[in-house]
Amino acid sequence: MELLFDIGNSHTVLGVKNNNNFTTWRIGTKSFETEDELFSIIKILFDNKNIKIDTIKDIGISNVVPSKAYILEKFSKKYFSLDSIFVSPFQNVYNIKYMADYPAQIGADRISNVIASKLEYGQNCITLDFGTAITLDVLKNGNFVGGSITPGFKTSMMALFSNTAQVPQIELNIPDYNYGTNTDDNVQIGIIKTILYGLETLIEKIKEQDSINYKIITTGGMAKNLKTNSYIFKNFDENLTLKGISYYMKYLRGE
Repeated sequence: MELLFDIGNSHTVLGVKNNNNFTTWRIGTKSFETEDELFSIIKILFDNKNIKIDTIKDIGISNVVPSKAYILEKFSKKYFSLDSIFVSPFQNVYNIKYMADYPAQIGADRISNVIASKLEYGQNCITLDFGTAITLDVLKNGNFVGGSITPGFKTSMMALFSNTAQVPQIELNIPDYNYGTNTDDNVQIGIIKTILYGLETLIEKIKEQDSINYKIITTGGMAKNLKTNSYIFKNFDENLTLKGISYYMKYLRGE
């Protein structure tokens, strides 16, 4: 079995892959500052699912928080006697070229998403990952050709809340209508619908620019519970990033 980490700025998704089945958990990235704290969390999670530590044979990591890298390396060696594998743009896996000005700046989560999208959905995909930031990645003819980054829903809400005296902090839900008659609705529409409509428009512009009818793949914790009829959520893949990490390790193993 594989132990997979998707280390994000706010949350960390842990996954155990057994064949093609995933068992997943979500914890706060700030919840562990040492390898021992991380193990204590994982031990409890494993025990609750009757997963034995010695069944883990590989550890793969997508990490966008540099300060966590050393912790994860020590964790893997100390408790599993394994060398962890970190997703990197410098490994040419599955013949994916990264046509970016500075490939080193591409987040490991985005690389993982691109890998999984290519292998599971085809050569021409646009991947949306809804987290602290919303990343959009374009896979064109099997290669990463660029993307965009915008503040996520909660990030936008917190920025508004922290800089205004009379705007309340609210739950993020999507009203059925496009303008509201109270402050809560105004904020929900202004943040969520403005971002979603903006993404829909951007995607249509990308399709028009490239003359390609890209398949849209969506993932990320902030997208999971959104109730919307937007076409960009038609192909929601909760485990897309973890799948990409697993595929990355599989390639390096020569399988």
